[in-house]
Amino acid sequence: MADRKVVPQRDTLWLSGADAINLFFGIIIHVILTRTLLSDEYGTFILLLDFFHVCVILVDLGLPTIIGRDGERLGSKLHVVLKKVCRIQAIIVVFGCVIFAYLGVFLFGGWIGPALILSFGAGMLVLAYAHRAALRACGEARLEALVRISDRGVVAMLMLFWAQDLVQFAIATAVGPLCACIVAASVYWMKIAPKLVDPAGSIPDTAEMDGQKLVGTGLPFLFASAALVINVRVEKLLLGVLATPEDVAIFQIAWLGFIAGYGPILSLRAVLLSWFGEVRDDLAKKTHRYKLAFLSCAILCPIGALIGLSVGPFAFNALFSEYADVVAKPFRWLLLAWLFHAIASPSLALIQTGEKPWNYARILWGGIMVSSILCLYLISTQTDPVAGAVKAAAISSMFIFVVATGLKNTGTNTSLIEN
Repeated sequence: MADRKVVPQRDTLWLSGADAINLFFGIIIHVILTRTLLSDEYGTFILLLDFFHVCVILVDLGLPTIIGRDGERLGSKLHVVLKKVCRIQAIIVVFGCVIFAYLGVFLFGGWIGPALILSFGAGMLVLAYAHRAALRACGEARLEALVRISDRGVVAMLMLFWAQDLVQFAIATAVGPLCACIVAASVYWMKIAPKLVDPAGSIPDTAEMDGQKLVGTGLPFLFASAALVINVRVEKLLLGVLATPEDVAIFQIAWLGFIAGYGPILSLRAVLLSWFGEVRDDLAKKTHRYKLAFLSCAILCPIGALIGLSVGPFAFNALFSEYADVVAKPFRWLLLAWLFHAIASPSLALIQTGEKPWNYARILWGGIMVSSILCLYLISTQTDPVAGAVKAAAISSMFIFVVATGLKNTGTNTSLIEN
């Protein structure tokens, strides 16, 4: 393997740093959108974009997660697996994005031209995942951070200096992921591939799998990846169906505060996946790493929640003054959801690298079902639909934390991993 290994603290810092920069770019993007588009136009634009991000999980197929888990042990075989994965995903993008666009307009209304562009952009974003996972698995989270920044940075710059109407906003939103996809592949083949050597230990079965077997192996991770995307969007999509685009716009502004902190959570889970995956067959080391990760989260996450509670109101007043009064309470509920999602991360990563990865998907889908049921009731019965949606999000996050903590030992030696 190359001479660089996964180091959770360092790699999470790199990816979280990229998320912080992307947060700045994201604020620019949404400030421009909210100040240019009408409230219902902004809500519809966001609904379509989120719906496409859900749909293109079919492109993912769970395959980048396999690369993230096994990449370090694949050595020189990594590029063989990458080529197979990219070939499978590209075929789905070509045929799927048009279908997704028409389905999105049918469900939420809007404009077919921008919808096609947004759907394509969402597909390009997923196509970059495999090479991003390879960079991370090889200890090059700093290079993955560069890829992440290239995506949002390009979108922000195009919106700031070029885009002026709805179609141009859609084009800018798609060009960023396209650039990220190109950058991810280029960086991998120039910086990582030449350094790979034959692995010293046994080669994972992944190296010899054909496309059909890869897809079959990735199925648990496909359902998990879909759950990760839907889990933070289900309330918004149900608001779009049960309420109005204006309610979606309010939820979206509060959600921006939540997602600002959710990016580091996803970075942490991605790094833990590779870190736990390195010692997947050594239970003692895996147990030690889990305990370190859980202790760190238990200490740092409440501090993060307090920072969000202090900074959030000032940020909303400064950036989205027209929404500041109506998003304060929804944001506090979403901050509670963030806290439980964050503390659940080590347990979820442990389950994902265990012998029963399907449990990881089951837990996340259980959270989606809980949130969906609560949304169907609360959005329809409360005078403020947004309040119902954020309460559902918070309760479902508690459910995920409790179940993940209870099932973290599944498929492992419970005498070593104690509650």
